[in-house]
Amino acid sequence: MYRHLCCLAAVFMAAAVCTFAESLTARQIADAAAKKADAAASVSYLKTAVKSAASPADRRAVYAFLGAVQEQMALYDDARASYAEAAGIAAGDAAGMPVKTSEQLVIDAVRCALSAGDSDTADSYLNSSVRNSKNERIQAYIRLYTQWSMLCRVADTEAVREPVIVLKAYCELPSMASVKPAMLLTLWYVTGDDTYSRALKSEFPKSMEAAVVGGSVNMLPAPFWYFLPRLGAAQPDISGESVPVSPAAASPAASAENRDGAQAASGSEKIARQQLGLFREKANAEELIKRLKAKGFEAFVTTETRPSGTTYYIVVVDENAEGSMGNMLRTAGFECYPIFVDK
Repeated sequence: MYRHLCCLAAVFMAAAVCTFAESLTARQIADAAAKKADAAASVSYLKTAVKSAASPADRRAVYAFLGAVQEQMALYDDARASYAEAAGIAAGDAAGMPVKTSEQLVIDAVRCALSAGDSDTADSYLNSSVRNSKNERIQAYIRLYTQWSMLCRVADTEAVREPVIVLKAYCELPSMASVKPAMLLTLWYVTGDDTYSRALKSEFPKSMEAAVVGGSVNMLPAPFWYFLPRLGAAQPDISGESVPVSPAAASPAASAENRDGAQAASGSEKIARQQLGLFREKANAEELIKRLKAKGFEAFVTTETRPSGTTYYIVVVDENAEGSMGNMLRTAGFECYPIFVDK
């Protein structure tokens, strides 16, 4: 009997040693992810390594870091799920990692849901316990993202007017100062009124939003407002070569190595099509196609069904052999962005 108990003890000790040896802190996991060949490899590693996180706090931090990397890669629905996973872990902050409350992580998940065009999920997060936050900054984001969610649903220019009125009022509130650059950028983009771009350059000259209106960076398109009906045309003041950024300012948790990896990965891809619009109503997509064909472009519709169950109608034009279709479309007055495929 004694020998049997000793054997069991040895087995348990060996298992404990093995588990300890495989446990990693969030900082160790993040550092290892940053050394991967590209952003896709970093994401793959993080998804596996999170299972070896040394504690709930480390696991929470890894999911938050994973969400930041996925958001940088425009994998918005994946990023939403990662942020939500992190927010659901009851633990503190991990050593050496960005400090984020669970409320902040929920707000991150809302932003990504909106960027994915999933306003229903965004609203469900906004209407969770975070709605009762005592944090003024969190409340500012809740108000902003509530208006973004409304913009996500609009089908015509008339429906845009109410969020515009609300955002203009919010710009005057001291409690909304933390998100004022995002509000001004939204108002400039939706209305085309240079009053808002001038305010951005004057009040927040070093902000990412000011760089967008100044034309020194490009805003990557996201369905929740990039393709919404607008009251006017917003034209950036082009000042030099541009660098793409996400609609929300780039997350500070994403490392430079991950950004470089994403750029390197693009070298193995080619442009297959130019996307011009994403609509809930097929009639709106067909109307855009008529306009495109009137200008001599061969456009067609593809569909995509999101996890929310919503089907979107996407207007695209095939890239030409010279790779100049994007410039041709923009010259003709159509906004577009490239869809890549592996070479």
